[in-house]
Amino acid sequence: MAWWQIHKRDKPGEPAGTGGAVLASAALVSKDQVRTVVGRRQEWQAEGWDFYRAVPELRAGVSWAANGCSRARLYVGRIDPDGSSEPLPVEAEGDDKTSADQAAALLAPLEELAGGQLGQSEMLRRLSVLLDIPGESYLVGYDDPDTGRRRWLVCSPSEVTSTSSGASVRVQLPDSPTARVELPLADCTLIRLWRPDAEIAHRPDSPLQALRDPLRELQGLSAHVLATVESRLAGAGLMLLSDDVAPATPQQSDGPNPLHANPVAAALLESMATPLKNRDSAAAIVPLLLTTPGSPKDKLVYESFATELDGNVLPLREAAIKRVATGLDMPQDVLTGLADSNHWNAWLSDESGVKLHLEPKLGLIADALTERYFRPAWEALGVPDPENWCCWYDTSELRQRPNRGPEAAEAHSRGVLSDAAYLRELGFSSEDMPDDDEQQRRLLLQLAASNAQLAPAALEALGVSLPDSARAAATDADRAPVEIAREPVEPELPRNDPPQLVASAAGEWRVSCLDMAVRRALERAGQWLLNRGGRSLRGQFRHVPLHRIHVELAADPEQLDPMLTDAYREFHAATPGETCLHRAVDHYVRALLLAREEHHRDYLTRAIAQAGCDEEAA
Repeated sequence: MAWWQIHKRDKPGEPAGTGGAVLASAALVSKDQVRTVVGRRQEWQAEGWDFYRAVPELRAGVSWAANGCSRARLYVGRIDPDGSSEPLPVEAEGDDKTSADQAAALLAPLEELAGGQLGQSEMLRRLSVLLDIPGESYLVGYDDPDTGRRRWLVCSPSEVTSTSSGASVRVQLPDSPTARVELPLADCTLIRLWRPDAEIAHRPDSPLQALRDPLRELQGLSAHVLATVESRLAGAGLMLLSDDVAPATPQQSDGPNPLHANPVAAALLESMATPLKNRDSAAAIVPLLLTTPGSPKDKLVYESFATELDGNVLPLREAAIKRVATGLDMPQDVLTGLADSNHWNAWLSDESGVKLHLEPKLGLIADALTERYFRPAWEALGVPDPENWCCWYDTSELRQRPNRGPEAAEAHSRGVLSDAAYLRELGFSSEDMPDDDEQQRRLLLQLAASNAQLAPAALEALGVSLPDSARAAATDADRAPVEIAREPVEPELPRNDPPQLVASAAGEWRVSCLDMAVRRALERAGQWLLNRGGRSLRGQFRHVPLHRIHVELAADPEQLDPMLTDAYREFHAATPGETCLHRAVDHYVRALLLAREEHHRDYLTRAIAQAGCDEEAA
């Protein structure tokens, strides 16, 4: 049996079909539930489909939400224990906490679901439509005998029916009207996903339940406008003519197609028929010329059949559209328009629409898939602690934010904005960041261009060979004493002065690199302290750089290990085999955290010297 066919089974003492958990928005349909759930359609659901096909405003609103959901991306992530941030995505190659094999097991159900990312986009679109109209849908997965692969369908309640035995279901395939398949429940995955009713949760709910009257009103007003346009009597009224009225140039004919016995009526009929045949004809706007003896006031009488409703039908229809827009799960201005919108504030509407309308629906779908599909699959694949993982959504492609690139660049240069946040504001992802080799190459190029003493060593590290004369000149420059200005810092860490060292450009370069590693570790510790305190604490210290957070917030000794997890990953990768150096930097960072003191290069220089790493290397 394939892993995707293994569902969460009932535990002893639990009601049949609960699957060990009760979720108000999704459930695996068991044999006991098929007859009571599948195929039970309510009257308002059929009426909702009629409105969807007949009212363009409703269709536009439902399509807006469906198109937005289709642009979201599903991913597998680790749940944040304190709930302060979104789940952290799983990397395909694994990380320090997740091995490559475990990452492959976690991602396998996602890669199988709906055929991958393209199929998942269409799956989310159709799920959104079904949640907005009938309020429920069925996710069906079965082995296709024609292709031998797993096939996934998102079906409406009208496309899934139960058999008489209740052991299988019949599913209408999208291939053709006659394409149907009967699936035994033991060999397929059948998940019912619905928007729970506020009063009785097992019933589906939809915005259309409360919009039936406004939609009928909108339909009636639109029908009245259409009838007025097409009705000659209501639209143009009635013209009464006297018998002594004649056309300006009457013509009679005794041929096979003589004119009307009354030349005036014939002229009127011709003038009315011509625009109906050709809308571009001038007869549609040019008046018919008639002559009459005496005053024409008592010869021609026009009767209008227009009603008082005609003058108010357009405002009434706009009001009905506004009611529909208010009831739909979408921003009102999508249907009604925003009069004072411009390119400066339009992003506010988009941001609100994503947060308040699309993300709750995506959260319902992600929660249902996690509980009824992913976790049973992870248990079957042997993933440890499947409750720590979930399926979640990424809506970054839907968000349209103002250009905050200059502010992000300034904050990043001051060290108060992380690399990941800086890339996000610029519209890039972490995959666009340079790897360790590229970072090292850029640093060497910068040193070669800015420091003449370090240029020969940097160029040699880059693979550039130098003439002997240039190398000799550089050696002479290295022998020259270099003055290093040091300001006294109190209190000092470490407390004992190190032995006198001969400062050199190479040593100063090394201290600069170690300084970057220390700041990176302190930033990681500061972020950990802020996350532990929640949003209020992050707002209180939002202007404090991350590498100084430990000065404001105390850290306990037992917190140091989780606080500094993965803090030296890049540092260790760039300095393999330097065990003494790694230990010295870690001890120095821990001393700063416990003493709640700021980091200074003097502290770091003394700490490295006292650790004796240079003597050990020699």
